[in-house]
Amino acid sequence: MDQLIELVPFLTNPKAEIKILALQHLSGVSDNQDARDVLKNTQIINNLLYLIGDSNHVIVRHSLTILINLCQDETFLAEITKKNIVPRLVDGTTDTKNKLNEIFAMLLSNVTHTKEGCLQLMQCGKELEAFYIMKLVQVLTSGSSQPDFLTSAKYNWIINVILNVTQIQEGRKIVLEDENQIFQLILPLINHKNVIKRRGILGIIRNCCYSEQHHPLLISDRFDILTKLCLIIRGNDKLDEDELVGINTQLHNASIPVGNERDEDKECRKMVIDSLIFLTGTKISRIAMRDSKIYPILRNYYNAESDEDLRDNVEKVVEIILREEGEDENISTEPSFDQNKRQKLEDEDVNFDVEEI
Repeated sequence: MDQLIELVPFLTNPKAEIKILALQHLSGVSDNQDARDVLKNTQIINNLLYLIGDSNHVIVRHSLTILINLCQDETFLAEITKKNIVPRLVDGTTDTKNKLNEIFAMLLSNVTHTKEGCLQLMQCGKELEAFYIMKLVQVLTSGSSQPDFLTSAKYNWIINVILNVTQIQEGRKIVLEDENQIFQLILPLINHKNVIKRRGILGIIRNCCYSEQHHPLLISDRFDILTKLCLIIRGNDKLDEDELVGINTQLHNASIPVGNERDEDKECRKMVIDSLIFLTGTKISRIAMRDSKIYPILRNYYNAESDEDLRDNVEKVVEIILREEGEDENISTEPSFDQNKRQKLEDEDVNFDVEEI
């Protein structure tokens, strides 16, 4: 392993073939923590960040791959983030002619797993506030009028970057800001055929529901989050005529396509229920859930769901919306999802999980 240190200076060699050989060796071991430990206290980060601007795509691809894997180490992730790399990564991600834009997006996703990386992206309180994230959203939602918009797998990693941003309060505020129109633009992705994008937008919704101050906006007619969440778990069950009274017409039997199925992805269904539980945290949302008459949807979903944890959380939602407002019952409004997720939403300095290739 110690020989790896000797490879680092070769990254500055003027000959492309020498740099490529060194990069190939480093790329092969960069997913190994022992190798990452050996490479600390070298100039590898500075060298790699310089190389991602190289004109040789092979050099750029290897450099990005190594950087992505080095992000598995918190020390390296912090060092990369402090280099103010976000603007370059946004440019590489949003350059639609760049064949490596997905890899740029992966590295950007890792960098925004830190609060510092998110703040660099959002530029809070600065002249360029929201500029970079809106640039990403523009690419993500490009072609929204095209027939393949909800089937294309392009730019999957961008949704993960936006998801990361909404894990801190400043990010949720910018995403929901009226003038930015970010939430409006990405919300249709809830119907995307690609599970990565569905998980991404549902994760964003869940994170926004965590902030109770945003509940009035989320449940308003402008976004109608309750209906959109219920459509995901609606299934093709026929509701009785009396159960249709007061329920959104989009959830009526006649509006549901023949053969309509609930989302087959457990993680997507989980985020729907997490969102609903967070919404039960405020009176205005609880009243809206009762007025929306969503109980039959939850009942049928509960009967169809096989995962016990999800069933338990559905039961919590049902218990809350069926009781009268003001009743003093010891019903927990805490979703039984990974407590690390709650910590990440509460502790804004914690690092989130990063990706490795």
